[in-house]
Amino acid sequence: MQTESTLYEQLGGEQVLRAIIDRFVDRVTTDTMIGFLFANVDRERLKAREFEFAARHLGASIEYTGRALDRVHRRHRILGGHFMRRLQILKETLVEFETPDHIVAHWVAHTESLRPLITDYAGSQCDDIDVASKRS
Repeated sequence: MQTESTLYEQLGGEQVLRAIIDRFVDRVTTDTMIGFLFANVDRERLKAREFEFAARHLGASIEYTGRALDRVHRRHRILGGHFMRRLQILKETLVEFETPDHIVAHWVAHTESLRPLITDYAGSQCDDIDVASKRS
């Protein structure tokens, strides 16, 4: 009997996920808009925690050894725009690695579900503007 594979396995397992996380963390920590939030962060430690966290939500039996997300982010003033910029970098990185659409959809939805743990600035999110209606 064959068991259904996890999203982690469908992605390509450890080697592929580590490459994605390495690229993602490098981009986030050097980004013009949000890189300052990571100025004093140990990049290798961050990569390790991000790998564990992603592997876990993608279905791997890998333990996340980091602190609770709300505790980690509580001391930082992370605005909605910061959160959305990080999400945009994640999406771009996943596209760069030709990640299957169903894995991207899961990862993005999972990340969006964590927003209340990362920022409590609900009013600071970027709203879509209907450009066409503004021109009339």
